Amino acid sequence: MSDEDFIDDRRRALKESITYFSAKNKAERERWVCLELAQNLGIAFDETEIVSPENDPPDVIFRDTRFEIKEILDQGRRRHAEYKAALQKALTITDPQDLLELYTPKDITPIQIGERVRTELRDLQHHYPRAVCEGTDLLFYVNLEEHHLKIGLMPAASDFDSFGWRSISAVLGWGALVFFAAPNAPAFLYAKAGTATLRKSE
Repeated sequence: MSDEDFIDDRRRALKESITYFSAKNKAERERWVCLELAQNLGIAFDETEIVSPENDPPDVIFRDTRFEIKEILDQGRRRHAEYKAALQKALTITDPQDLLELYTPKDITPIQIGERVRTELRDLQHHYPRAVCEGTDLLFYVNLEEHHLKIGLMPAASDFDSFGWRSISAVLGWGALVFFAAPNAPAFLYAKAGTATLRKSE
């Protein structure tokens, strides 16, 4: 691949990302988070089972789950603006080396993710009636730059059950964490309550 082709591919990918992360594709992104959770947990399924209902909440229905999807980003991060800025840069360069960025992967543990999730849960208490939470499965997409899940001790379920949701889970890369699941939660979540799982490579 020539330098020019490489740069063109990068520009094309950035344009696609800008479109994908626009407001009109919110439902598609939410279905993708649910798909990632199912894959990371090793559940066999058909993508047609993952549906965006007409009324919200929930954001996504998968079998007997009613997922409300939330995203956890680095503080102050504006992802859509990031891609726009990256595209502007890519449009002005002629050397592929200018596209390279330093990558410094960082481990993050279930305990650390749980702390971030609890912060979000406290904010959400003001936005959802208790009756809605009791029949809804909360799923966080943990989208932190350069972070990878390091399997370790999970926080106690008692840290999460008082918030009233039927279940509370998170996705980070190939990792799935089920922090809490009430007895009436979907069976596949209840069975994984208190565990962190890494998807096996194919």
